[in-house]
Amino acid sequence: MEIFRIENCKKSINGLNVLNDISFSVNEGEVLAIIGSSGSGKTTLLRIATFLDYMDSGEMWYLGKKIVSNVSNHSSYIGQKDLSIDSLKKNKELIKVKSEFGLVFQNFNLFPHWSVLKNVMDAPITVKKRNIDEVREKALTYLKYMGLENKAMNYPCELSGGQRQRVAIARALCLEPKIIYFDEPTSALDPELTSEVLKVIKNLAKEKRTMVIVTHEMNFARDVADRAIFLDDGIIAEEGDAYSLITNPKKERTKKFLQKFKE
Repeated sequence: MEIFRIENCKKSINGLNVLNDISFSVNEGEVLAIIGSSGSGKTTLLRIATFLDYMDSGEMWYLGKKIVSNVSNHSSYIGQKDLSIDSLKKNKELIKVKSEFGLVFQNFNLFPHWSVLKNVMDAPITVKKRNIDEVREKALTYLKYMGLENKAMNYPCELSGGQRQRVAIARALCLEPKIIYFDEPTSALDPELTSEVLKVIKNLAKEKRTMVIVTHEMNFARDVADRAIFLDDGIIAEEGDAYSLITNPKKERTKKFLQKFKE
C-alpha cells in the first residue's frame, strides 16, 4: 500500500531554486533514507512533506488521497489557494491528514514547561481527540519501550540529549501515525547518545514501521533503509536500493559525496 507520494515538487526561496522537480513515493512498511550534502534540499523536502513549508508547484498524496494539486503551475492545498498559516490551520481535512504522520526533529522540540508524559500525551488528545486514560496508557507503554518509564514525570531539562530524543520518538509513536519522518535525529547528539537513538530506530525498522529518515549516518542508512535517495543541488541525483546505492553508487557525484565517509 502506498502511504505517501510527491510528484514534480518545486520550491524556491528568495529566488534560489531549492527543490527542482522532485518525485518519489513511500510504501507501507518501507524505510526510505534521504542523504546529501548540507544545503541540498533535504530538510526543505521534509518540511514540505509535513506541511511546515509549502511547495511552489507539484502534487502530493497521502494514503491515496490527493492533498496538493497543481493548478496553473501553482500548488493548491486541499482545494484552497490561500496558504496562509491561519487559513490552513482551520482546514479540518488538512488537520486530519497531519494526524497520519509523526515528525521527529533534530533538536527534539519538546515543550520545556511540560513533563515528559504530558509532552507525549498532548497531540493524541488535542489533535485526534482520543480518550485521556487510553492515551496515558499508550504513552506509558511507549516510554517503557524507550527505556524511559521512570522519567515520565521529569522535565526535558532533566534528561540527556539521547533521552530527550527518545521522548520525541515516543511522542511521534503515540499518535499512531501511518508514517514517521526523522530530520537528522542524531545531529545534535554526541557519538554515545547517537548510538542509543539509532538502536531505537533500527528496532522500529524491524517492526516494519514506515519511515523517512534524513540522515548523515551512512552506515545506518545502508543497514536499515530499504531505499535511498541522494539529493544534490535540489534534484534527485541517484536513487535505488539503499545498500547498493551506498556501497556501489553509479553516478560520479554520488561517489564523490560518499567518498568523504570512507576517509
